[in-house]
Amino acid sequence: MTARPLGGAAAGLLLALVVASQSLAELPRRLRTLRAFAPRELAVRRLGGSGAAFDRRYFSFLENTRRRLPASTPGVALAGVPGDDSHLYLASYALAPVFVSVGPFPSGHPPRGWIVASYGEAPAAAPVFARLPEGALLGPVP
Repeated sequence: MTARPLGGAAAGLLLALVVASQSLAELPRRLRTLRAFAPRELAVRRLGGSGAAFDRRYFSFLENTRRRLPASTPGVALAGVPGDDSHLYLASYALAPVFVSVGPFPSGHPPRGWIVASYGEAPAAAPVFARLPEGALLGPVP
């Protein structure tokens, strides 16, 4: 078998597994959701999906952060973010390939050149280079 038929068979099997694992009453609602979100921008589709459902405001913060990061940013230090794995995973996914971390840092501050993405209120004395509806971007770290 070549790669194309093998890929088609794998996709068909995956579709069958998804359909089999859902209640039949749920399928029409999911199809309506797919139809409504399919033509929209990727960030809007992700915002409407289940991956960001636990904190949609936080996903919006990450998307706004991603759009305003300078291209040369080596990393983003998250501040004011809940410390659970879900928030860190979503940040790593949304901001990839930029490295993402939540302190504490060994030196007490993020590495040189990093941007601090402050979710919520930004520290008063910090150099803000972008205000976001959900927070602010500070830095880069000298």
